[in-house]
Amino acid sequence: MNKIYIKFLMCLVLVLGAGCENDWLDEQSSNQLTAEEQFETIDGFKDALIGSYIGLTAEELYGKDLSWNIVDLLSQQYAALPVQAQYAGIQQFQYETLRSAGQIEASWSGAYNTIANVNLALEMTEKNRSVLGDINYRLIRGELLGLRVFLHFDMMRLFNAGNLENRPELFQEYAIPYVTTFDKEIKPQLSFSETFEMMEADLQESLSLLEEDPVFSEQSDNYYAEVNRDGFYNFREQRMNYFAVKALLARVLQWQGDQEAAGTVAQEIIDDSFAMLIDSDSHPVSTDRILYQEVLFMIDVEGLIDDINPLLRAEGDNANYDALYYTSNYVNETFETENVNVGVPDVRFNTLMQTQARGVVNLKLFQNNMRAENYNQIPLIKLPEMYYIAAEAYAKSNMLDQAVELLNTVRSSRGIIEQIPSDASQEDVLLEVYKEYHKEFLGEGQWFYYLKRNGIAEIPGVFDNTITIDDQEYVLPYPDNEVEFGNRN
Repeated sequence: MNKIYIKFLMCLVLVLGAGCENDWLDEQSSNQLTAEEQFETIDGFKDALIGSYIGLTAEELYGKDLSWNIVDLLSQQYAALPVQAQYAGIQQFQYETLRSAGQIEASWSGAYNTIANVNLALEMTEKNRSVLGDINYRLIRGELLGLRVFLHFDMMRLFNAGNLENRPELFQEYAIPYVTTFDKEIKPQLSFSETFEMMEADLQESLSLLEEDPVFSEQSDNYYAEVNRDGFYNFREQRMNYFAVKALLARVLQWQGDQEAAGTVAQEIIDDSFAMLIDSDSHPVSTDRILYQEVLFMIDVEGLIDDINPLLRAEGDNANYDALYYTSNYVNETFETENVNVGVPDVRFNTLMQTQARGVVNLKLFQNNMRAENYNQIPLIKLPEMYYIAAEAYAKSNMLDQAVELLNTVRSSRGIIEQIPSDASQEDVLLEVYKEYHKEFLGEGQWFYYLKRNGIAEIPGVFDNTITIDDQEYVLPYPDNEVEFGNRN
């Protein structure tokens, strides 16, 4: 996002967020903007949109817990935390402890407060459409719709069951509440099927609107000169752009088990999007550790260094109870380092992993020795995931040549020398998809969702043991307030 907005909007998002619990729509204050005042100008709409993105950067959301912290702890990547650690209960699936329950509730509340802000802005795009003009209306509303699905979908992935592809009976069960209005009414839960229909409707409307997106539209730069004179629509990879929304659609379709449709959408993104895989031989991975050119959607987290650097430290100080690091065995097994043509040349291993006294630290998000433009950036959707979605779909359709080609393309971009053989079986290809998800998404939160989506019961666990998990561990419990006052099932 454009950094000139950030300091002002940190205050704005607090105003809008507080409005979810207070009657700020009814009580005009000298210190707060009413909804009508906020959306009387184009700048007000822009501020509200950027405020929603800033909402995503909160620690309880994607600035920490839903990217490199809680979700990665749930997938048992990091070495065992001591009992004194803040998130030890989460790592051990002890969701009912006071501390764990508070952490889970914070993510739920943060997501739905941000959704409320998004819904308010969406309602005003219709009510005050004349303020926006056609281009601003299409781009701002399109981004907001994408954000609404993004947040709801991750709440579904966390708080509802997975493995729908192999459990079609779940489609008739209740899912998380899908909220589309800005009011205080408790929204009823709908079935998985009905909730997916609402998500897909939002995504399709978003894509239709974002055909106006500069990263997709064939219009000349002059077409956007007036609406973008302040640079508001620059840096589209840092926003919910057309291809980010399309990638989100691929995720949603895959979560439902519609592999063919998900693969088709993912292949379109591979073929057409602005993002491209790096060439590890020439790319400066040591200073561009998030591989910026591969990012489809990211957030800018102001002050990320203060949150992450103290935790990505596995030196000899055992008093750093919250340190997040991997055991050497875990890393070596993940990257297959016993094979000198697979693990050793992989830049995800030889450049992004650093061995320290207590274990191995992931440098991907470590805020030091980076290109200036990469500081504070956390990727949320990346191009390699589209390769994996398409490869899995091809493999499950027995189009193994196409699947192998896609996987080998990513592997080569990472520096891996040994290719997956062209005569690999379906089982072997799907195993390579599993391995790639594991290697690629350390520190990004997506490995947990891969495991849950496939209903994988046995995963590598802390202390390098294999642990067995099912819905009891995979499904986070609704916060107590939701159960008591929202009648959640």
